[in-house]
Parts: sequence; structure tokens; C-alpha cells
Amino acid sequence: MTSDLLLQLEKKVAHAVEVIELLRLQVEELEQENGVLKSEHEKWRKDLTSLISRFDQIDSPKTAPVSHTTRMQTTQKVIQEEEFMTV
Repeated sequence: MTSDLLLQLEKKVAHAVEVIELLRLQVEELEQENGVLKSEHEKWRKDLTSLISRFDQIDSPKTAPVSHTTRMQTTQKVIQEEEFMTV
């Protein structure tokens, strides 16, 4: 009877070890994916900021010059929107 209980315990421990190992592998994969997504997000943010700057340059000759403060406020709004979307 004691050997049966030990055998059952051994099986449960072995199963738990397998599950833990699989979860550890999944965590590693997700961490790698997260790194890739973060770098893509940063690239998109830089591209979007650059695009806004280009629009500002295009609009500048037609209207009064856009101040640096206005440009920064626009960029900050875009960044806040991105942060909101990523939450």
C-alpha cells in the first residue's frame, strides 16, 4: 500500500515537472516575442513622429510657422494615444 502511494506521488511529481518545464519554455518564447513587438512598436513610433514632422514642414509654408512647442504637443498626443492603445 505504501509503495502504491509512493508510485502515485512519483507520477504526480513527474507530471508537475513536465508542466513546469513546458510553462518555462512558453515564458521564454513569450519574452522573445515581447522583445520583437517592443522593437516594432518603437520603430512605428519613430516613423509616426517623423511623418508628423514632415506634415508640419509641408503645412509651414502655407500657414504661420508651427512653433516647436506645438509640434512637441502634437507628438506627445500621438505618443499618449499609442500608449493608450497598447494598454
